[in-house]
Amino acid sequence: MNALQIALALAVSMLIFSTLATMVVEIFNKVLRLRRVGLNKMLEAFYKTEVKQRIQVMLARDGASVEDMPEFIEKMTSMTGGSHTLSTIEFIRRLADTELGKGLAQRADSEIDGLIDDITERYEDYGRRASQIFRRHSQVGTVAVSVIIAVFLNINAVTIFRTFQSNEKLTRAIAGQAEQAMTAYQVQAELLEASAKKDAAEIAAIGTDSEDLKESVREFRKAVDEAEKLGFPIGWSDEQFFNAKDIESMGWIAWILTTILTGFLIGLGGPFWFDVVKRFTVVPQLAGALVRQPPTEDETGDGTKPQKSGTTVFPEDPKTAFKKAMRAQRIIDGMGAEVGDFLGPRAMRL
Repeated sequence: MNALQIALALAVSMLIFSTLATMVVEIFNKVLRLRRVGLNKMLEAFYKTEVKQRIQVMLARDGASVEDMPEFIEKMTSMTGGSHTLSTIEFIRRLADTELGKGLAQRADSEIDGLIDDITERYEDYGRRASQIFRRHSQVGTVAVSVIIAVFLNINAVTIFRTFQSNEKLTRAIAGQAEQAMTAYQVQAELLEASAKKDAAEIAAIGTDSEDLKESVREFRKAVDEAEKLGFPIGWSDEQFFNAKDIESMGWIAWILTTILTGFLIGLGGPFWFDVVKRFTVVPQLAGALVRQPPTEDETGDGTKPQKSGTTVFPEDPKTAFKKAMRAQRIIDGMGAEVGDFLGPRAMRL
């Protein structure tokens, strides 16, 4: 049998199983709201290091005050709707509504620009580090969940490989599912991203959280059922966990070691196995692609390059966002709002 086909079938299997593991990890993230916790911890670190140790010392010399950390974080997150993300522009806008922002607004324009640039750069640096930490924790969690799934669902790479060697029909069927598996993975990746954004919105109703959790569990069970229908040699016979009959051919020690190894392979993640499957699927077309003459012109034959549609939207400058927010706040507070003019400290005249 074609070794490439066996390798492709095995990669497709790992892609499906890694999708299951990702789904379980997402369930934990959703139930425990780990992204929201990560945002709060990042803001705590930013406050302790940047606000408390640097900016507050400077403002204290001017007689300005700064909120305590709980109040500061509350102001930063109270209007996010429970979001686990806080963009730089939104952070700067909300900063203008804090005692810290009002203290900064009393300084000259040139000083405000420099301070906002510095705060923006440091905030983004904290955000990048927090994202890296969350990704590392998610990777570790995915590996742990993958091992648990492999053990409890009796997913063993050696058994699967041997089955593919002896069952050519099954191997071709699984290999033929490559495109479907990649499409399913892409769809789930988009759903997880959308779910993360929805999870970013604070859901006050407990029932809504319960429905999300139930839907995730249903999707998980559906994915397991579909994997078994494809003929994967997984699961336990007689519906009995750790059935000795399923392990005696390999032996307990060998089964434990190879199953844990399978869990680590699954834990490499969907992106890794998606890339592997994609590479395997393009190999058959490689020879034809090498001999095909690349086109020198586009399909219209006029040699013109396709034009990009749409307009480019540039993000708002943090300094502008801060000053606009401060100006609006002063107008609301009645500190200066005349027709055609803006009263108040010179530093706030835009």
